[in-house]
Amino acid sequence: MCHGEGSEHPFGYGCFPFAGKDFPDMMKRIGRHIHECMGRFGSWVPYNLEKLETGYLIVVPLPGRKKEDINVSLIGNSLNIKAAKPKISEETKDDKEKLGIPFFRHGFSFMDVDMDITLPADADLDSIKSIMSNGVLKIKLGKKPSKNIDINTEGNN
Repeated sequence: MCHGEGSEHPFGYGCFPFAGKDFPDMMKRIGRHIHECMGRFGSWVPYNLEKLETGYLIVVPLPGRKKEDINVSLIGNSLNIKAAKPKISEETKDDKEKLGIPFFRHGFSFMDVDMDITLPADADLDSIKSIMSNGVLKIKLGKKPSKNIDINTEGNN
């Protein structure tokens, strides 16, 4: 639908393939599509890997989960992190329905997590420690000291 200058179109003029009143519904459909596509990335969540002076710190946000809901395992030189989607209590569900809370935008969504984090080559795999606090998983690792390799000279025979 094309609108001329001075028309009642919300942007004043231009050629748009939709009417302005359809915009909120269109945004909801786009949001649902993006949410569905995100599930195709293997239940991966963003994380930080920080290089410290004496080791590394990995920080993974896992909101709504408890220590019992998470499994961290070492496979080769990678950490595998699994966490089930947190259960929403019936009280919380009822409150949302009673209040009729409309979500225009979801900043994050709860989903099952199954992800691998490749560790740096100098990470000390024997020093891994993890802490879960307030929905944030922190994994600390030490660093292995580098090993110097002597270089021999070869005589000209």
